[in-house]
Amino acid sequence: MLAPLHEHRRRVLPLGVALLLTYGYFVSEPAWNQNSRLALTRALVEQRTTIIDRHHFTTGDKSRRDGHFYCDKAPGASWAAVPPYALFHFLRRATGGELPRVQVRPLDPRSPVPEPDQRGPGDVLVYNLAHRIALYLCGLFTGVLPSVAAAAAMFLLALRQAGGHARPALVVALTFGLATPVLPYATVFYGHTLCGALLLWAFALVALREPGERGIAAPLVVGTLLGGAVVTEYPAAVPTLAIMALAAWRHGRGFALRVALAGIPWALALGAHHWAAFGHPLSTGYDFVYLEEFAEGMRVRYGIAMPDPTALWASLFGSYRGLFYLAPALMLAAWGLVVALRESSEPSAPAGLPRAALLTAVGIVLYYVLLNAGYYMWDGGAAFGPRHMVPMLGLLMLGGVPALRAAPRVFVVLAVIGVLHMLLGATATPEAPQHGNPVWEHAWPRALGAEAAAPGRATNLGLLLGLPGLLSLAPLVAPWLWAAPGALARERDQDQDQDQDQSPRPTTAPPHEARE
Repeated sequence: MLAPLHEHRRRVLPLGVALLLTYGYFVSEPAWNQNSRLALTRALVEQRTTIIDRHHFTTGDKSRRDGHFYCDKAPGASWAAVPPYALFHFLRRATGGELPRVQVRPLDPRSPVPEPDQRGPGDVLVYNLAHRIALYLCGLFTGVLPSVAAAAAMFLLALRQAGGHARPALVVALTFGLATPVLPYATVFYGHTLCGALLLWAFALVALREPGERGIAAPLVVGTLLGGAVVTEYPAAVPTLAIMALAAWRHGRGFALRVALAGIPWALALGAHHWAAFGHPLSTGYDFVYLEEFAEGMRVRYGIAMPDPTALWASLFGSYRGLFYLAPALMLAAWGLVVALRESSEPSAPAGLPRAALLTAVGIVLYYVLLNAGYYMWDGGAAFGPRHMVPMLGLLMLGGVPALRAAPRVFVVLAVIGVLHMLLGATATPEAPQHGNPVWEHAWPRALGAEAAAPGRATNLGLLLGLPGLLSLAPLVAPWLWAAPGALARERDQDQDQDQDQSPRPTTAPPHEARE
């Protein structure tokens, strides 16, 4: 099933490297969501505990129970960041380097510097370079690498839909990776892109595997991926059940049972974490939210109610957080997903994904859209677009191939607009304020006015190189000039070879037969 990645490696590999360099080019700024996850990672590595008392002052996204502070997020992303941070921590201590540290810059420079947890209004937290490096490394393993892997899964799914033609599959995979909120959220230490990558690969393994194939590895991998998705983002439990149902439908109950068995260790680990931190396997950090404004919103059903039509419209089409406004190619992909579903029921439909897989994808997309519209903080707080929808973007992009086939020029134009939006969002960091247009009132002014920054403040590597403003994005052109032309040239060559292979053979009779 993975053979197409090897078969098309001369095109896929350069583009994958360019995508990796693009994601890794951006350096996130410390913010509540990331600091909360890093605090748990540091507590696990440095103190072997889930208590974040030493670092709680860096974030408002936290819980308080029995006099101690905890990360209120699902722990999966923090767990995934333990190996890179443990190595970073070991090397810093072994070489005498500075560990992540936070100081207070008081509003009045003449006043004494207070402790971080005793700072007053107007006092600012200042993070040292080691803290920024730690965030970058954690984001590399929880955002950058999983997002590149998700683009590979997207290529495999699109390749099946495109009948084996690599060019449209590459266009769809790159649109997914560059022209949607995957790009800005791949650059930060969140859980959205990690969860989305795990769900997309689990879906791909189930949808692309032919019924009747033997072997126990595939269901165990699928169960591991789904378990990791749930411990990373709690709402992934519903898509997990949907993909397990798809597995049972396509591959039998035995396959689905092995998927469930592979997920049991994840359930036990999550229950143990909840017990250690919150006193019960089924209690989460959202049961003990510290800040009253968040606790009030989460008090009833964790802030989830019936979908609000106003929030639904704003989260899809509005200029404040609208998904289709920021990534317009997704609007065409949504139409294409409906087209693919309709075509799958026709006897003369082109080869593509099974109808059951497409139905599952549509169901998961609708689940995330409606869940977001019913959440009390549907805008995601400080966010670039409706960030809670990020895990379903790969499944929504399954409509990319039909959309590209029907309107190739429109699709490419919309994708280019999305790429520009997402590059600005990543440059300014995706923590857009809770007012105004995130592109033109947040990202554009910040990107345009960014000066060559000190290492502790730069948001991309171009600023570290001394390039100010939008010029700081110029080095990003280099990997794509290297990767894209070569990949397209090889694609043309293969298309010609395929055309020659598939062209009808000469029917002219041999000379002696002609004479006869």
